[in-house]
Amino acid sequence: MCSYKSANEYYYGAVAGYRGQIGRNAAIPHALANNIVFQKGDVLVTGAASSVWGYNSELERTMFVGEPDDQQKFFFDHILALQTLAIEAIRPGRTCDEVDHEVRAYYERHDLMRYWKHHVGHTLGLRYHEGPFLDLGDPTEIKPGMVFTVEPGLYAAGVGGFRHSDTVVVTENGIESLTFYPRDLESLIIPA
Repeated sequence: MCSYKSANEYYYGAVAGYRGQIGRNAAIPHALANNIVFQKGDVLVTGAASSVWGYNSELERTMFVGEPDDQQKFFFDHILALQTLAIEAIRPGRTCDEVDHEVRAYYERHDLMRYWKHHVGHTLGLRYHEGPFLDLGDPTEIKPGMVFTVEPGLYAAGVGGFRHSDTVVVTENGIESLTFYPRDLESLIIPA
């Protein structure tokens, strides 16, 4: 990661990598790995970020080392649908908990609640995790200019963690994506 200090503030360039969500550790949100060797069949949650004038962004993708199996494809298809639903639910005038409620209804409809471990998303600014959060109990009204990372996930022990995260800004009519990277399965397979 590149950084320089100016006027008592740090400014960072783009950074990409992974924290350790690979293989069995991928089922633990924000896991850190030590001495793990990538193996064919592993699920890998990658991350990229950039800080511009001290303001942060976040982009995460679920990737596969080699061709994913049917169970991995099942979870991947659901996280893609969950994230799409969450992004479409964010619009001015709604509340943060309304977005979470809509996404939780999907988890419940598809019997996925046992794989849920964290919120749908949160705002970004000078810190990576800022409130308000896209969580039940957060009645904050969504307004134009707010910046969210949208990251509903599924975490299945023995299978892996599945999470895409994209940074969006709320506009007068909905949202605009600030992160651009393919979300489809075929683009996220690493040849083994």
